[in-house]
Order: sequence, then structure tokens, then C-alpha cells
Amino acid sequence: MHILYIHQHFALPSGSTGTRSYEFARRWVKAGHKVTIICGHYDVGGLEVRSGLIQRQTIAGINVVIMGMKYSNKQSFLRRIISFSSFMLLSLYVGLRTKEVDVIYATSTPLTVGIPAIILKWSKHVPFVFEVRDQWPEIPIDLGIIRNRILIKILLWLERSIYKQSTSIVALSPGMADGVYSVLNGFEKIVAIIPNSSDTDVFNPDIDGSKIREEKDWQNKLVLFHAGAMGKTNGLDFVVDVAEKLKSYQDIHFVLVGDGSERNRLIKRVEESGLQNIEIITSVPKTILPKYFAACDMSMVIFAKFPVLEHNSANKFFDSLSAGKPVLLNYSGWQKNIVEENHAGFGCKQCDIDKFVEKVLYFNSNRDKLVEMGQNSRRIAEEMFNRDSLASQVLEVLKSAVEK
Repeated sequence: MHILYIHQHFALPSGSTGTRSYEFARRWVKAGHKVTIICGHYDVGGLEVRSGLIQRQTIAGINVVIMGMKYSNKQSFLRRIISFSSFMLLSLYVGLRTKEVDVIYATSTPLTVGIPAIILKWSKHVPFVFEVRDQWPEIPIDLGIIRNRILIKILLWLERSIYKQSTSIVALSPGMADGVYSVLNGFEKIVAIIPNSSDTDVFNPDIDGSKIREEKDWQNKLVLFHAGAMGKTNGLDFVVDVAEKLKSYQDIHFVLVGDGSERNRLIKRVEESGLQNIEIITSVPKTILPKYFAACDMSMVIFAKFPVLEHNSANKFFDSLSAGKPVLLNYSGWQKNIVEENHAGFGCKQCDIDKFVEKVLYFNSNRDKLVEMGQNSRRIAEEMFNRDSLASQVLEVLKSAVEK
């Protein structure tokens, strides 16, 4: 089976963002399938991008076709629109020239990847499976990023059209699946819930983080760690607010690792507040990140106060489980249920700072619980979010679409 995989933000382990597409694709190649990935130049993706509008590489047996235009989370809204539009047109061109395709698999964001996928479905007479990684355009609408009423109507129409035109849909969480059904409004469609997976080979509780703890002077502190993008949706001001409430506790330390449009502002706010119990470290490659997870005591997964974000399937949550660290969420939803039911951490009502502080203090007073909860986290990663199993589940969705 030849799978044409469209993902603008495709990334490798050498980058500093999620690698779901790479990990799934290389497993499909190993299983005997041909995979062609059409992607863009994501600045944190880890791809070695040369000059040229269209570049071809073979990576782990995957045919990777890179569109040369660069995308960054730091770009303005207008620059992002230009990037999305350019990728949409070029990916259509490359897709039309790709021979003997059996199925098209397009993954958001951006939502616009669905447009070339639909056209390729029509022109090649092959099925099209759409993967919903984020509820777009609901998230930028709720966050106030998109306000133009005409544009909102167009995007909502596009979302509904993509869902209807797809042969089947993969959603990364139960909440996202509910969102898809809500948009379809009774239109019959198969929606498979297949979340992000835990990278149990890369993130491992046996990794030694003592050198980083020593270098950073974290030895006797309760270190709470957050790794990931620093944009508006991430709401990392929440962590600064928590640090301010706990600034009298010299043995509690907060660490933020990552990059994004909010990073410089957060650094300035920490400096102006004179906080000594929080530090912000620039983004590190995924090959180094496991050592930082090993050096911390527990992981935080933080999002801004927008209900739609509670349905997320963020990579940092699954990396935390793989690393064998207790997880502290500042929201509720399906991930809160998982960690609390398995005694691997806590969640709270979205952005409830008092409850969050209460849980931090609980761990500070009961550090013996860290090891037990961390072991439970690792067990969840291995049993519930095994990457081989989830890659096989997506492959079965693709095979089913072809058989239809």
C-alpha cells in the first residue's frame, strides 16, 4: 500500500517538537508499505533543509518531499497565512505528480491541508483519511486570534466540508471526536480515537539526570518541569503566577523549557518580578530533552483557560508518562481522569491556581509519593499509549479506507 501523508509540520527526533508522523511512518515502512510524506520547513522540525522550493530526501525508508518555505511559531498571523497557502498549493502540485497512491492521510494543523487532500482524492480516485490533532478553527476563534466574521464562516464551512469529504477520521482524544461529531451534525462518519503515543524508548525513567541537577543547583529542591511551546494557547503565565504564590518556599523550583511567541515576554515578567524560584531555558533537541525530564521530580502540562484546550493530546503529556514522572495538569478532562484513576498525578478545574498550589505543596510534603506515582506513569505509557500499537491502529484505519 502506498500512503501519501500530508503534514506541514512534520518533524524528526533531532527537532524539538512532536514526531508522531515520523514514528508512525517508519513503522509502516517496516511493515512493508510505501510512505511518501509531503511537508514544510518547520523551524523546530529538525529537517536538514537546503535551498530549493521542492526538495526530496529519504529518511528511515520514508520518501520525504519538503516544501522550502519556512514556518515558525513566532511568525505573525499574516506570515502564517502565507505559509499555509503556499504549502497548500505546492503540496497539491507534488501530490498530483506522485504516482500509484492507494490512500491519502492528511493531518492538521493547519486545517488547509485538507484542501489538497480532497482534490487529490477526486483526481486520483483514492480514499482520504483526515487526522484531527487540534480543533481548528475552534481554537483560534475561541482564543480571539481569528475575529473576522466572514473568515470564521469560511473556516467553519471548510472544516465541515473536509470532515464530510473524508472516508474516515482519526481524532486524538475523546473530546476532539465529540467536536467532530458536533460539526458533522448527524452526518454519518467513522471517527477513530487514536491519541498521541508515548516514546518509551527515548524517554525512560532509567536515564541519569544527576549531572543536570548538579549543574542547575536543583539537588535539594522539588523541581516541577514544563517542556513545550510557549505561545498564547500554552498559558504559561499560570506557572509564573504559581511561582509568585510560592516564592517563600526556597525548596520548590519551576522550570520552563521551550520557545515561542510568548517566551521573551515571560522572561521579562520573571525578571521584573524578581522571582528566583522559576527559570526559563531555551528549547532543546528531543535527543537531549530526556535528560531534563530525568533531572526533574515531576512534570507539568499547562494550557490557557479556554475550554476547547481541555481536549488536547499534547506530546508533553505522553513524554512525561514515558519518563516515569508524576504529572500535574492545570485542567480537567480525559487526561486528568487517566492520571488520577491510575494514581500517577493530579488535575484540577481549568486554571484553578489555588488547587494547583495545593497539589504542589502536597508533593513537597510527601516526596515519597513521587517514586510510586512515577512508576504508575511509566506503566500507563507502556500499557495504554504504546507507539507500536497505536501506529498499527492508524494503519488499520487506512487499510479499511482502501478496502471500502
